[in-house]
Amino acid sequence: MTDTLPDQVVIISDFSNIQGGASKLALSLAQLLAAQSIPVTFFCGDSANRLPNGVVSVSLRGRRLLESNKFSAAVHGLWNRNAKLKLAAWIEKNDTLRTIYHVHGYHQTLSPAILSPLRRVSDRVVMHAHDYFLACPNGAFFDFRSGETCSRRPLSVACVTCNCDKRSYAQKIWRMSRQSIQNMVRNRLFPGVTTVMVNTGMEKYLFPDGSGGPICVVPNPAEPLLEFPLKAEKNHDIVYVGDIHHYKGVELLARAGKLAGVSVRFVGDGQGLADLKVNHPEHRFEGWQDYDGLRRILSSARLLVSPTLGPEPFGLAPIEALLSGIPVLMSDSMLLAQEIVSDEMGMSFAAGDCDDLIKKLSLAIGSDHLIAQLSSNAREKSHVHSLGLKEWGDALLAIYVQLLAVNGGAKTGNVAEQKRVT
Repeated sequence: MTDTLPDQVVIISDFSNIQGGASKLALSLAQLLAAQSIPVTFFCGDSANRLPNGVVSVSLRGRRLLESNKFSAAVHGLWNRNAKLKLAAWIEKNDTLRTIYHVHGYHQTLSPAILSPLRRVSDRVVMHAHDYFLACPNGAFFDFRSGETCSRRPLSVACVTCNCDKRSYAQKIWRMSRQSIQNMVRNRLFPGVTTVMVNTGMEKYLFPDGSGGPICVVPNPAEPLLEFPLKAEKNHDIVYVGDIHHYKGVELLARAGKLAGVSVRFVGDGQGLADLKVNHPEHRFEGWQDYDGLRRILSSARLLVSPTLGPEPFGLAPIEALLSGIPVLMSDSMLLAQEIVSDEMGMSFAAGDCDDLIKKLSLAIGSDHLIAQLSSNAREKSHVHSLGLKEWGDALLAIYVQLLAVNGGAKTGNVAEQKRVT
């Protein structure tokens, strides 16, 4: 088997410190590969201070765009020449025919410039779509002004003339400029690159006209937060876990909870927390919690609510809840919602619809029988919607092996013919 494994894997990520889901997964992957004695180089835009043992760093020691001065952020965010030159130099010195390059993110520090030196190794590049930035200027297919999912074609006239950015139209123009540069470079350099998505439903957003290269679907890893799954019908708490931000639907949930006579436990932090506390003192605000605190709160949960307004591709909190036997109530804009409802592990409501959310909250509070059935199904079926951490790493490693086999001419099939990998 060892002769089919990569010589080395280069993980390319804006951050080497956890700044969100993408950077956390990039670090987890580095640790998993290193534990299997596969050499790993972590190419990142920040200062690599806490990488897993055995992982080599190549760091630009930069800062995220929002932490840089406006001029520097505007220029380097579009095209970070230093990132391009440093990656090109590394490839020139260290590349082998069995080196894999796994891109997890480049929109915060590295910029689309890193795509240019990857041209010479494009048949060994894996692009991981943790979000929608490969297609959408604001990365969410969401109109932050109207609070609705956006159906406009990216960079179309309708897109260009719409002020959908969470900050300003000037920021939208800058984002469109970056998207145009990215698209130009990707179309020229990576017409057949392998893309990893976290949910099948992302494809219609990322590739409405079809993908020129293989698409592999690998669900994100998740583990149950509780040692033993709950029988949730014995509990009473309605819980939200995640960022306290308008996009996540927290104001909607707070308003619906109040009208339904339900005190929601909000677990998390974010820019909307202060206003939410002032406007809705009837709810409980637990702030950010470590895993012990989260386990303590979820041990009394009857239902976890994920009211995200836009088409979020994956929800870690709902999956962790389901694995712990806790039913979920999700907005129907979330890509997981249809699968969860189909397996009768939870319910959905129309995204942004306060009346529908009130109705579903009241149903969950008033029916022990319903919650018992949903909880039972969650305990039995939820594992099919995610992978354990090791399984996730193995699935990605299998993609690497397949890429190398195809490029090396081995008779093991063609990645492009294996349209889905789970």
